Amino acid sequence: MALQSGAGSVPTQDEKKPPSKISVFRRFLPQLLACSANNLILFDNGLVLSFPTIVVAALHNAVSDGLSFDTDQAQWFSSISLLCQPLGSLFSGLAMGPLGRKRSMMLLNIPFFTGWAIVYFADNVAMLYLAAAIMGFSVGCTEAPILTYVGEITEPKYRGTLASYAQLCGSTAYFIVYLLNYITSWRTTAIFCSCVPIVTLLAISMVPETPLWLISRGRLNDAETALCWLRGWVKPGDVSGELQSLILYHKQMTTGLSIKKSSSTESQEELVGINDMSLKQKFGHFLRPQMMKPLFLIISYFFFFYASGFQTTRPFLVTILETYGISKDGAENSIVVIAAVGVLGYAACMVAVKKIGKRVITLVSLGGCAVCTFALAAISAQGNLTSWFYGIMLAYSFFSSVGVAPIPWMLQSELYPFQGKCLAAGVAAAASYLIGFLCTKWYLDVQNLMNLEGVYILFGCFSSLGFVFLYKFLPETEGRSFDEIAEHFNPKEHKPKIRNAYL
Repeated sequence: MALQSGAGSVPTQDEKKPPSKISVFRRFLPQLLACSANNLILFDNGLVLSFPTIVVAALHNAVSDGLSFDTDQAQWFSSISLLCQPLGSLFSGLAMGPLGRKRSMMLLNIPFFTGWAIVYFADNVAMLYLAAAIMGFSVGCTEAPILTYVGEITEPKYRGTLASYAQLCGSTAYFIVYLLNYITSWRTTAIFCSCVPIVTLLAISMVPETPLWLISRGRLNDAETALCWLRGWVKPGDVSGELQSLILYHKQMTTGLSIKKSSSTESQEELVGINDMSLKQKFGHFLRPQMMKPLFLIISYFFFFYASGFQTTRPFLVTILETYGISKDGAENSIVVIAAVGVLGYAACMVAVKKIGKRVITLVSLGGCAVCTFALAAISAQGNLTSWFYGIMLAYSFFSSVGVAPIPWMLQSELYPFQGKCLAAGVAAAASYLIGFLCTKWYLDVQNLMNLEGVYILFGCFSSLGFVFLYKFLPETEGRSFDEIAEHFNPKEHKPKIRNAYL
């Protein structure tokens, strides 16, 4: 039986319907609650990633509370968290196995809280750099547990919606930060942000570990208890079939990989488990085409996400709006509205993805970004702020948020084969953060060199190139099984020697 979507997805027996006494709402509610606790970490991620915008706006070439950024310091503060995120992504892939998903997510709140405390008490630029580095590493560490937790606790019919819900939570954090900055100062905003890790820690402590991880540790009774909680606080007999399916799945996912083994007389094949492979065999298994092709595709998608411009310019939005002749107060008000439109974009993606698929949304998103950036370049060339400017900027926020921002993260849980998925997701996330660091670090230098007109023309060209590239190479994954997705990335002349594994 093939799975439909979700990081760390596990097979369930769809034909075994829940008892009639368990309503759909009761069955869905605990999965929603568990995902909501998990999504608070994504909310904290959004707070971290949006915070440089308001700090740079307050401190760039200004004296406030004894602090001030020059242009180089503003670029470093905006990008240093992105530089540290790849380290966190790679670290989380190694640490999550022994610690478990739940414990990993709980521990992450400690560095988040520490970072926000340092921000509040910062009296020099070095302290702000330190806080950005700590929280950037923490954001990177969230990648593996968040990707796997939702996939391992939810039923396939709810998985797509709940994965989109996760992206919406991150986007909402941007709006909250900009709104708080409109009401109060960036230091007071940091106090609010420091409360989020505390709430997150308490919320995650109340939800169960994933049943599959508990099974992998031989804790079958705990796995049964967790599954009863996640399926509507039911009795063990109501989940016995699914529990047996998970136990069988765990056995199958750790055995049954066919590896070619050469001898002095002939080439033969033997079935070995992933844990029984040598390091060389594991490395070769990871480098197989059906892993490398989707990995390259997703990293390319991340590149076009940043190259389309909106995320790259986000830390400098206030400065950009001031360049168009908008007052500082007006610019700070505008970014609140821009963030609100971004939330609507994420919500639209959540509603539309099942109906029209990720491929169509991607192309609409990149096409819209291209039109908006070329239009902004034309306005910059005129030198006068037109009545169209605000509408174009809001459309730019919407088109970026509806597709190129959330969809590559959703693809992370679908395109890779099960074996090696966490490592591949960590590598792609690390590449994404590194690309983001380079784009953010160099943005002001490029703007000084090319002016806003040239920058937006560059963004428009990259958006157009991304449209062509993804039109040619991005498959539609919505509604397709893992077997079908894996088949798409297999070389025609070579079929993978996989036995008894759910991909």
